[in-house]
Amino acid sequence: MRLFDTHAHYDDPKFAAEFPGGAQSAICRSRETGVERIICAGTRPETNASTLKLAEEFDFIYAAVGIHPSDIRLFDPQDDGKLLKETEMLLSHPKVVALGEIGLDYHYDGTDRERQKFFFDSQIDLAAKYSLPVVIHDREAHGDSFDTVRRHPHVKGVFHCFSGSAEMSKQLVRLGYCISFGGTVTFKNAREVKEVAAIVPDDMILIETDAPYLAPSPHRGDINLSAYLPLIVKALAEIRGTTPEHIAEITYENAVRIFKTK
Repeated sequence: MRLFDTHAHYDDPKFAAEFPGGAQSAICRSRETGVERIICAGTRPETNASTLKLAEEFDFIYAAVGIHPSDIRLFDPQDDGKLLKETEMLLSHPKVVALGEIGLDYHYDGTDRERQKFFFDSQIDLAAKYSLPVVIHDREAHGDSFDTVRRHPHVKGVFHCFSGSAEMSKQLVRLGYCISFGGTVTFKNAREVKEVAAIVPDDMILIETDAPYLAPSPHRGDINLSAYLPLIVKALAEIRGTTPEHIAEITYENAVRIFKTK
């Protein structure tokens, strides 16, 4: 059973601080469980650089680079143009397979929604310019996220760790967006996520870990690893009435197609 983790953050300092052997050990352990490819996602210039470093070190790791909506607050608005330019300069790197993690996050009080929208739109424009898929973070911003991607019909990609409704997932699929599922699909109280997981077409479903975050049950609260992907695959197979082998294969093939990995 071959597996493709389409979203992880192995450059996160949590690995060095909390996982024995750090990120290198976590990555090697994941390979032992059948994980053949991993996409690591950057969130700002610093993590874009560390993500690319990992992609250059491991031939089976690829990179997505971008400015995360929650990381925008770390920078002076006067530097917005510079941040976008620095991101664009990375998009021609041979190991960059997507623009992300980008999107909208309205969870926290005091969020500058208009600035987030500016970055989201601007980065989707860059994806169109470089013919790259986008990896979208959508937290408590479903309406604005959907409206944004609808304004850019020539760009496709994935809504990572999807948390929207079943109806929203149907509309996104019609627009050409894949829906990705992580550890939350294994949670007992994740009713809405499971409803979505039951209806996404075979050719539009992906899997991910978001490592080191959102570990699946029974590891909830622990450091997450790509090695836990089989638990997500098993949960999806049970929800969709099929086999883990089938889920692993279709999600692997979908990821290769969307991200054009060699």
